[in-house]
Amino acid sequence: MKLFNLLCALLIISASLINAQEDAASSTLLNKGNKVPLFNVQSISGQWLSSAQLKGKVTLINFWATWCPPCRAEFPLLQKNIFDVIKDKNFSILAISRGEETDTVKKFIERNKYTFPVYVDKEAKVYNLFASKYIPRNFVIGKDGIIKWASTGFVKEEFYEMIEVIKEELNK
Repeated sequence: MKLFNLLCALLIISASLINAQEDAASSTLLNKGNKVPLFNVQSISGQWLSSAQLKGKVTLINFWATWCPPCRAEFPLLQKNIFDVIKDKNFSILAISRGEETDTVKKFIERNKYTFPVYVDKEAKVYNLFASKYIPRNFVIGKDGIIKWASTGFVKEEFYEMIEVIKEELNK
C-alpha cells in the first residue's frame, strides 16, 4: 500500500511539473528566432530607451520584480557574472521591473548596490510584448535584433548556459 501511495504521489508531482512547463511555454509570446518588437522603456533615473537603440549590440533583457524570490536570487549573478565581466564590450543589459513603482525599484537597487541599467515597466506594457505571465524571464538578443535564447524562471545551470550564448553572440 505504501508503494502504491508513493507511486500515486510521484505521478501527481510529474503531472504538475508537466502542466507548469506547458503553462510557462504557452505564456511565452516571443521565442528564439523572433525579432524583438519596438518598445520604449524608462530607466530609474528617468531616461528613455528605445529598442531601436539596441541594434548592433548583444542585449540581455531581464524581466523581474523586487518581490520575486527567484529574481532576487538571480540579481547578484547578473551583477557579478554578466555586467561586471562584459559591460565594456558591445553589450547592453536591460533589467526591466514589471508592474512596480519607480521609487520601489530605485530603493531596492540602491540598497543592494546594483550598478547595471534598470528600467521600470509600471504597467507591464513592454513585458506583455514578450510574455503574459511568470518572472524572471531572460531574453538574449543578437546584434541583428533576433532573440537567440530565452528562459523562464531561475535555474543556475540555465543561467550559465545563457552566459555562454551571450559570449558566442559577442564573438560573431
